[in-house]
Amino acid sequence: MVRNVHFNLGFDQSVKGRKEKFCTFINDYKINMFRLAKSILRNDDDAEDATGEAILKAYKNLDSLRSYASFKPWIMKILINEAYSLANQRKKVLYIEDMEIPEEKACSDLRELWSVVSHLDEEFRTITVLFYYEDMSIKEISKTLGLPSGTVKSRLARARQKLKVLLIEEWGHGING
Repeated sequence: MVRNVHFNLGFDQSVKGRKEKFCTFINDYKINMFRLAKSILRNDDDAEDATGEAILKAYKNLDSLRSYASFKPWIMKILINEAYSLANQRKKVLYIEDMEIPEEKACSDLRELWSVVSHLDEEFRTITVLFYYEDMSIKEISKTLGLPSGTVKSRLARARQKLKVLLIEEWGHGING
């Protein structure tokens, strides 16, 4: 006898309840997803494509999500996979150029900091964006990228060192710490 197994996702198991909860979470993270995709793909159109595909894949695979407590790392991992897949399909060189910062955060210090972050190598840039811009923990980043926590910690530490050097050399700013 085959039984349907449903995981307790903490919401109404009806189709309508699942759709509403999914839409709520996507609405909460859509800007974060776009920003991460753009940090990998370098342009708005590709970032929008990757974000849309990630949302579609996540919805189709919603039954694989065991808990909405892990929704953000789960959706970000899907997005990262989509962004890299799209980048490989289009065979582009991936460099970040000027990225617009949302108006609510549009101050010169944040723009300058983003400009510095954009100069990091991709392995450091992705971890920096996930940690500082997406407020993900080391454990969540580790799970999202499929890397050991120690690797995430060391890359984050090296990213901080590189950011400090860039800020001092390129922009003439000192950093405490």
